Amino acid sequence: MRKLNIMLLFSCLALTSSGCDDENDRTAEPIAPILKDVVMPTESNTIPGTTVTISGKGFDVGDILYCTSLSQEKDFTPEVTEVTDYGISIAIPSDAAGSYEVEVERAGKVSKLPEVLKVAYVIVIEDLVMPAGNTTPGGTIQIKGSGFENGDKLVFTSDAYPANVSATADVTLTDEGIEAVVPASCYGVNTLTLTRGNRQGRLGTVNIAVAIGDEIGGGIVYYVSDGGIHGLIAKRTNTGTATEQWGPTSEHGGTKKEIYTGKENTRLCVEAMKVFHQKFETWPASKKSAAEQCDAETETVDGIVYDDWFLPSQEELIQLFYQKKMLAEKGAAMPANNYWSSTEGDADDTAAAWSAYYVNFYEEENLVTAASDKEGWTIGIRAIRQF
Repeated sequence: MRKLNIMLLFSCLALTSSGCDDENDRTAEPIAPILKDVVMPTESNTIPGTTVTISGKGFDVGDILYCTSLSQEKDFTPEVTEVTDYGISIAIPSDAAGSYEVEVERAGKVSKLPEVLKVAYVIVIEDLVMPAGNTTPGGTIQIKGSGFENGDKLVFTSDAYPANVSATADVTLTDEGIEAVVPASCYGVNTLTLTRGNRQGRLGTVNIAVAIGDEIGGGIVYYVSDGGIHGLIAKRTNTGTATEQWGPTSEHGGTKKEIYTGKENTRLCVEAMKVFHQKFETWPASKKSAAEQCDAETETVDGIVYDDWFLPSQEELIQLFYQKKMLAEKGAAMPANNYWSSTEGDADDTAAAWSAYYVNFYEEENLVTAASDKEGWTIGIRAIRQF
């Protein structure tokens, strides 16, 4: 009986010992990374060739990220540059672009991030040097830098062009960068954008100078400043009839005489007339003032619609007078007449309410300009635009 008890005791000890060994040999099963409060960087800040941070909690130094393209672009596994309690920083490859699904691997287990990583479709050019000075339509420009590729194109845009109008040029690779021929339709201060498929990169600006007499921008250049990168363009034909009233006897206010003020003068006059039409039936909406007629003008040249014409200021109209011989040679003669400006009579008395300045184009050479009755005189109109 005693021997049996001893045997049972040894058996129990053996079983207990065996159970303890099993517990010690058991290891923890890895689980997929648990990541919280994940926020992706904005697309505008996610530039190829730069480092960005994905905010969130739970990232680890050993994490591996896999970025799978949702935009038919190349997948990539970014280098992890830093991990903190608040996020993980990764290097975006220079050829990345579009939307990516991001997965995080840790110890063979994977978690997919809830947000998509969006990389801007941009081209990164290093050591960029834009051309200095002015160029001309048809001239060749050289841009220095590294990162250009065969097939790249340059897009020229300017605030002087009608909305959604641009010009494109092919580029040629050089030892230092690229060169391209400026499209013949370009003028003024242009912004250059490099395009490559869906990608683009803003390079900077280039100054394209034109000269008096150049036929560009929907009309004929008749005044330039800043070496030809700014100026005024005359419409080829008059607006309305030879006998047009300036508008009603009412001070529109704020009109000026100087160069580059006619555009704002016209805006002020058009806005004032909107109110005037509502108040006074003597000038119904169907009856357009000189400024309104210019504002409504359009001119289509080579498929481009120019619709930003305005009534010139007194000084802008004077410059037209000095260039009337050139305009005639270009087939855009201004018939002998008096012509309205958008400058009202001097505001130091009551003249602004009843008068506006005109220039006499009957004269061959002598400049004659003065203020005259807005409603009493019926004279000519020639619209212009600026760049």
